[in-house]
Amino acid sequence: MELTLDKVDYTLEVIGATATEMDSKPKASARLIEYAPGRKIALPPHTTYGLIENPEVVVVPGAIDYAYGMITWQNVRLPLLNIEMLLHTDMNILQADIPRYALIVAYQSVAKGPVEFGAIGLNILPQTIVVDDAAQCSLPDECEILQLLALSCFQHEGQAIAILDTAKLFTPHHRLEHYINCSAPIKPILVSPLR
Repeated sequence: MELTLDKVDYTLEVIGATATEMDSKPKASARLIEYAPGRKIALPPHTTYGLIENPEVVVVPGAIDYAYGMITWQNVRLPLLNIEMLLHTDMNILQADIPRYALIVAYQSVAKGPVEFGAIGLNILPQTIVVDDAAQCSLPDECEILQLLALSCFQHEGQAIAILDTAKLFTPHHRLEHYINCSAPIKPILVSPLR
């Protein structure tokens, strides 16, 4: 089943502001994503495009470790990534079962280039939240990969939440292997999308 995000019922929260302060402080929306129990990231709302419930995943031999495989969406094959494996490579996390949802996200490989799509595996629906400027904070030092992927960071319920750049998740010239192990060859995320 495919849903567009504007049709899914999300929880709306205001972070870092009281009701009287809400109108006077600058704020922005974010999609809060719990990618593992107690672990969250955020995406800019304009990058989240749709949601597929119970995606059919095709496993691709030789793909990067943090990919579940490929899914088909609107007659295009998209990579489906496991964010927990990507962000916590140091923890030797085993590939999880196929997630309940595939969040379709948009990105641009180059400025003013065409919009492209990828997918992130989730087991819990994302929430739309409002973030106050006062909630901005530093990125956690313990996750080096977040330093490469994050656009910004904010506090939510005592946790630093990184806002990720979707282009850096899916675009080959932004890919983490360039930074993590420069001597290793870059594997494509998966085979090229079939159109």
